[in-house]
Amino acid sequence: MIPKTKAWFIRQTPMLADLVEREHELLDQVSDSVDLRRRTKVWEPGTPANTIFILRAGIVKLSKTNDEGRELTLGFYTRDALIGELGIVNEQPHDTTCEAYEDTQLLAIPKADFIRVMMRHPPLAMRMIRLVGERRQKLENRVESLLFKSAHARLAALFLDLGDTFGVRDSRGRIVNLKLTHKEIASLIGATRETVSFAILDLRKEDLIQTEGKRVILVDEVRLKALRDA
Repeated sequence: MIPKTKAWFIRQTPMLADLVEREHELLDQVSDSVDLRRRTKVWEPGTPANTIFILRAGIVKLSKTNDEGRELTLGFYTRDALIGELGIVNEQPHDTTCEAYEDTQLLAIPKADFIRVMMRHPPLAMRMIRLVGERRQKLENRVESLLFKSAHARLAALFLDLGDTFGVRDSRGRIVNLKLTHKEIASLIGATRETVSFAILDLRKEDLIQTEGKRVILVDEVRLKALRDA
């Protein structure tokens, strides 16, 4: 359910919840609510990085395309996630593509105003530093995995990571509540669609996962972690 007002959402968002009232009011005044249909671009390479976005509802996909036109998916983000954070630390335009993976609503905050609030509220600045650092570390781990890990290990790592963000537990395990095609999974782990199909079949045979349409159920996370770390 989408919050009825920007002000309510700003006060409830974990990244912004402990700001003082005047800072909440400033963000409410300068921000815009943006509704995007599925597949609509939030930004693309060359777009000025002058806006910070926070997801109110929906899912966005972040990706990068090489000179040969091959796409590598960098990640998916959902409600309460802050995106566009690299604009805080440099003045370069975006070199990635961000698009709505499903119908999505964003809170758009001008970068200059967001920085003003950060300067007034050091804990927010520290959270932003941690966010940039954590995402950089995750990207470095992805690169290391692409270079040195098997497709099965990369797949296990992906499913565990998606489970942390999109997971919902039931009696069977943890359901990854994000529907991905084998082609999209291949883009996330740097493999071919055929390799992904065979690897998923192997994980199912080993009772590490189950599949339900385009959704994956993590059945044995202990063994998935062992495979990821092998």
